[in-house]
Amino acid sequence: MLTERTELDLDVFRRYAGVSLPRHVSYPMPSWWKELNTMEKASIRMENEFKFPLLDASLYLHIPFCEKLCRYCACTREIIPRTSRRREPLVNAYVDAIRNEIHGLKKVADKGRILRQIHWGGGTPTYLPDDYLERIHHTITEVFTIAPDAEIAMEIDPRTVTRDTLAHLRRLGFNRVSLGVQDFDLTVQEHVHRVQSFDLVRETVEHCREVGIESVNFDLIYGMPYQTPDTIRDTIEKTVEISPDRIAYYHYAQIPEKIATQRGMDYTRLPDSESKLDMYLLGMQMFADAGYEYIGLDHFAKPDELLASARQDETLQRNFQGMTTGGGLDLYGVGASSISHLLGVAFLQNVKETEPYIARMNDGGEPAERGKRLTFDDRVRQALINQLYCHAVVRPDVIERTYNIDFGTYFNRELEILADLEADGLVVVDADRTIHVTHPLGRVLMRNVAAVFDAYLDPQAYRYGETACFSKNA
Repeated sequence: MLTERTELDLDVFRRYAGVSLPRHVSYPMPSWWKELNTMEKASIRMENEFKFPLLDASLYLHIPFCEKLCRYCACTREIIPRTSRRREPLVNAYVDAIRNEIHGLKKVADKGRILRQIHWGGGTPTYLPDDYLERIHHTITEVFTIAPDAEIAMEIDPRTVTRDTLAHLRRLGFNRVSLGVQDFDLTVQEHVHRVQSFDLVRETVEHCREVGIESVNFDLIYGMPYQTPDTIRDTIEKTVEISPDRIAYYHYAQIPEKIATQRGMDYTRLPDSESKLDMYLLGMQMFADAGYEYIGLDHFAKPDELLASARQDETLQRNFQGMTTGGGLDLYGVGASSISHLLGVAFLQNVKETEPYIARMNDGGEPAERGKRLTFDDRVRQALINQLYCHAVVRPDVIERTYNIDFGTYFNRELEILADLEADGLVVVDADRTIHVTHPLGRVLMRNVAAVFDAYLDPQAYRYGETACFSKNA
């Protein structure tokens, strides 16, 4: 039994665990966004284009294609085997569409905004042939000025990526890759349809090192069917042996009401809340013992990694890619379903389906279909929730200076609720009013704490949950 487990009040944990709450990869969450008309979208883009001060940029590219379906996946993806007759014409058309959308950002780039971060996600970006990857990358370099120290990253699948492709990515300037590992246990892998051996993953990482890719990330998931604390321990031991530079240790989001592919999972073999608690605490302990720093809710990084540095200089942020660097940058999403976060202005999300997206871009249309213009209250709470998830604290003095409010008056209702959470040991409030999330109980129940400050949720959601559109917190 873990030391932290013995120090944790299980009665309090049971009181708050197992409820449906948002993960707050954005605030407000997409559940509260709406379809936007042409005038609204044009107004948002114009406001961002002419806002002051101008912000440098981050670019996210969504490549939706995969060869095989992973049952746990909640991403927007399209399964197209390489032997499919649809593959070549669809991929060609999509690459042309995404290049058109990048060209459409030229007005943004011509304002002198430097591109400081590029992230390719999916789907599986390396599903595209190397020459297609190069065509898209060259389009980016034609439109934007890329900072010499830009972080340029791509998600890769160790089952399909080759050493030659990794070497090609490095020649193009890529300096970070992220591997979807999830779990090393064969029973779990077979059940979720993601079979990849330890040797294959280790070899892929060795190839990354050999070609000069500086940072390697692993995505791991706990809480899936057939996982136990013992299988998780083995997965973490194997992960530490390979020694990636950063690790995302995600709680499995089981939402079969929204994700049809999850309906084939064996719900009878899902671990219960207390088993998942042990898995979470096990990860925290083993990664710390291996020298990783704990970043935010569910990330770990070596002390010299960019993510750890971003935590120290407070440029860490939480978005749809998890915990990332690049705070203070406008995020432009391109590709089907991708999301733009125009700081202080709005969220915009592109049309989700691949072929309608291609049609819009061929017609020179606006790719976004929905989003949320940010109110003053949205911006205040967004900053607070980002502090909470990234640093496990809320600093009222920073919020007050930034937004010219009196924290105690503005959050009077929330502070009354927070007193109950403090009594239960989830938070501690200092004499200077700083709100600290406790370790380990508050960290485990971080989503409950954040729910107190989410104005779109029912005021009692922190205790009873919201709706089935969110996954369980623990």
